[in-house]
Order: sequence, then C-alpha cells, then structure tokens
Amino acid sequence: MTTYSELREYVLDTLWSHWHELGVAAAVPRRHSDDFVDPEPLIAFTAAHSDLDPRLRDESIDWVLQYGPYVSKARLKNVASDWGLLENTLFREYAATVNAHGGTGWPSAGTRPLPFRSRARVNLEDLTRPALLSLRIRAIFGVGARAELMRAFLTRPLPAMTAADLAEETRYGKRNVLNELEPLRLARVVTSFRAVNVDRYSLAKADEIKALVRPLPQRFTRWIQTFAALHAILEVSRGAGKRSELQNAVEAARFLQEHKDLLASAELYPPALPAGVAAWRTFLDWAVAYARVIARK
Repeated sequence: MTTYSELREYVLDTLWSHWHELGVAAAVPRRHSDDFVDPEPLIAFTAAHSDLDPRLRDESIDWVLQYGPYVSKARLKNVASDWGLLENTLFREYAATVNAHGGTGWPSAGTRPLPFRSRARVNLEDLTRPALLSLRIRAIFGVGARAELMRAFLTRPLPAMTAADLAEETRYGKRNVLNELEPLRLARVVTSFRAVNVDRYSLAKADEIKALVRPLPQRFTRWIQTFAALHAILEVSRGAGKRSELQNAVEAARFLQEHKDLLASAELYPPALPAGVAAWRTFLDWAVAYARVIARK
C-alpha cells in the first residue's frame, strides 16, 4: 500500500539529485546526469516545498547566494506566477531569505526571512557536465531570453516554433522573445518562415551551436511542466489525512479534471479512476509510481 511518505521521499530524491548536479553536497547519487537541470523551476519547486527537508532548503539557498548570477530573476518570477506561488508562504520566506543575504530582489512581498547560516559547502567545479547545459549556455550567451531560446531550440524536438511556442517553452514574455529573435535572425543564427499567417522559427546553425555548447545530455525532460505537475500532486496529497475516504475520492476526480492540460503537457497520463472510495488509492498509487520514475531517471 503506497503512502504520502513514499511520494515525499521520491520527490526529495529528485531534488537532491538535481542539486547534487549543481554542486550541492549530497548523499543521494546523481541520477539525472544524462538529463539537464533547469534552474528556475528547480528553485521555485524547492522553495515552495522547503518544509520537506530544511537541510536541502538551506543548501539550495547557499547555492543561490553563491551562483545567483546564473539565475534569471525574471524567469523565476514568471514560473512562480504561473504556478501560483507568489502568495505561497514557503516560497516567499525562501525568497525573503535570499534577498536578506544576497540583495537579489526576488518577489517576497515583505515577508520576513528565515533564520539562515551559510554552510559554505557548495562547490560548482565547472560547467562541462551534460546536465549543466542550461548554465553552460548562459555562461556563453548571458542570462536572459536569448540563452533560453538557444536551450529551447536545442532541447525541443519541434522542427520550427512560433513566438508563442517559444514564450511557453522559455517562460519569457512573447515581446521579450520577439525582441531576441530578431537580432538572431539578422545574424543568420535563427531562420524563420511564415505559415498559416504566423512566423515560425528554427536554428539555422544548429550544428555550430551544438558544437559550441557540448556535451548535450541524452534526455531533455520538460522540467517546468514536470515540477508543476509534482507541485500540484503534492498539494492535493498533503491534505489527504485530514479528509474522509469519500472526500479524498472526490478530490482525486476533481484533480484529474482540473489539471488534465498540465498533466498532458508533462506527458503524464493518469489511469481511469474506479468508482467509490477506491479512487483515491488508485490516484495515490499512480502518483507515487510517477514520482518514482522521475526520481530514478
């Protein structure tokens, strides 16, 4: 019989594995070395669920304070806004703590910082590992929409994407994306064509860009969508112990209906739920199995 504790442990395994790739000391092995680490959704998720493991919270804050120049404040705010975290107490406390020690100006709405003392154990030795593709691209192209556009072109299988597609993929505004696409097009790094009354963009020099930012990981999980799905699953699962079996069954059905588009974007397809109180058990079994897959990738 699966439990919320199992769900929690698999989520923490995923988080520790990602932060380990970024140079945080961890006992959990690096299980995501053949995928890429996406900093902003990782930070947003860690902050919003910082009560799962206060040590991980503090180690990740240490990393942000030391390597904050590689993090996009604008993208972090957009991700947090999309997930509804700007009013989340844990996220705001995390952001306030980073602000208090690093002056970063993250969205915290006047929240008081947490007690925090740096352990100074974070060590990002270099950016050459495949999992650090995003940071490597930022080191070359700068932190901003341009770097994320390069990452999106390299990691998404679509042959050509609209500005709206790229805004969704990068989590920068469409106007910002268009402002960065134009000079890239003029430099012949990006090419475009018009189809069905919309411009579509792709890399014109894909081989050259790949050679510049290698090594590329083998997999490219859509971490914004994946962490968003895990966030929603954790939120609905946390309160299960305070609800009746029937209420949990209703919550499971409601969750799958309300989040069907998010789950599909994360390439996550839940099972059909049985009638009655067994629905919650089926839901939780599926959620734990999903978290296990993500943790063991």
